[in-house]
Amino acid sequence: MRRPVFALVAIAAAGTVLAGVSTATAQVPRVVTALTISGNGPFDIRQGGKLTGFDIQLVERMARLAGARDVTWRVVTFDNLLNAVDNGQAMMGASSITITPQRAAIVDFGSPYLQANMGIVTRRGTTGIVSRRTLQGQVIGVLQGSTAVPVARGIQGARVRQYPTMQATYKALLDAQVNAVINDYGQSRWYVKNNSSKFRYAGVIAVNQQYGLAFNQERDSLRVAMNRALATMKRDGSYQLLINRWGLQSLMP
Repeated sequence: MRRPVFALVAIAAAGTVLAGVSTATAQVPRVVTALTISGNGPFDIRQGGKLTGFDIQLVERMARLAGARDVTWRVVTFDNLLNAVDNGQAMMGASSITITPQRAAIVDFGSPYLQANMGIVTRRGTTGIVSRRTLQGQVIGVLQGSTAVPVARGIQGARVRQYPTMQATYKALLDAQVNAVINDYGQSRWYVKNNSSKFRYAGVIAVNQQYGLAFNQERDSLRVAMNRALATMKRDGSYQLLINRWGLQSLMP
């Protein structure tokens, strides 16, 4: 049975999920099914045809510590991910998902694991766009369904265009359909680092939010076990190793 929306909102707002509150008795499954997106480095990308990235490696390590044998991934678009988790297409989802009360109404979030500020990206050679204030009146590209959408809409005079993937969003920037892109800080820095001849990292927009793994609300035992696994990773140093490997030190909570 689903927990009341107000309880889920309170959990997300508090920024923590205590492992001991669950009364679920089901065992952790041998194979965890999970959804993600692709082209969202450093969180979830393809290298040599294989999914990898911070979120992918984090979930796979957590799942093993929780007692699962394997994680089976399926790639979807970001605006479909949470609904797909909600309707049981997978047990969980991971893709630098910002915890919000609205999202907590349809999925259960695990313990927060990173800060979720926004980054601004422009074309290389662009000057004058360096902050939220200087985005006023600009055409801004964002990922459809992401928390960058309300941030961009809150900028005075801005015209916001949404795209189904980050690849499409950055292509719109390169083609001068938009003047700037707003997206997760870590992803923005990663993309510019790997495409520095075309793009420029222009600045940060602080939003004071956090990322969490999203779980189907009928999979509470998995959520609890994964929370415990994350705590173990923080104690044994493997969480920090992943942070260092993917250059996310500035997003640590």
